[in-house]
Amino acid sequence: MTGEGYEVELKVPLKDIKRLERTLMRLGAVRLNAETQHDEYYDHPCKSFRTTDEAVRIRNRIPTGEPEEPNGESLRPMLELTYKGPRVDPKSKTRVEVTLGVSELGPTRSFLEHVGFKYVATVTKNRVFYKVGAVTVSVDEVEGVGSFVEFEQIVESRDSVEPVRDMLLNLTQKLGLDPKQSIRDSYLELYLRKHSPHTA
Repeated sequence: MTGEGYEVELKVPLKDIKRLERTLMRLGAVRLNAETQHDEYYDHPCKSFRTTDEAVRIRNRIPTGEPEEPNGESLRPMLELTYKGPRVDPKSKTRVEVTLGVSELGPTRSFLEHVGFKYVATVTKNRVFYKVGAVTVSVDEVEGVGSFVEFEQIVESRDSVEPVRDMLLNLTQKLGLDPKQSIRDSYLELYLRKHSPHTA
């Protein structure tokens, strides 16, 4: 996602990725791309994002799988700088998200550090994207955390959050998952809880 909107998102832990992928295909899902994502998180110099439920992240997206695009050009890593606002829905991980494309990793890190942001941790995951209608489904294997599926749709207004959230809950049931097992924790929170218990 680029620009600003509400990211309506559900996350469910997975025990059997292959089974989920087979069910997705039976539902008519379209398999898109796969990539490794290195997410570097930073904390604000004047407040604790852990307290305010916000996040700033640099994402380095490295395509995996097919080495070339149809036009013959090699796939290249993509860099994004993202701000995530506090969660606004009690049943999902919905929040405002603003994402900017950036061209260089080093200068982006340097910019954040010079204005006072402090590096927190890097979360790495292998992600495969699927599309079910307007919903993006991400099947994730997160290093040091576990396997999950995320359901996401971007909406422009707060009024659209609840109906889209309910549609995502219904989709999880169609895939044989229990919506009650959905979690609102971010991957960073899950990672810190396992690896830095005193800072989570």
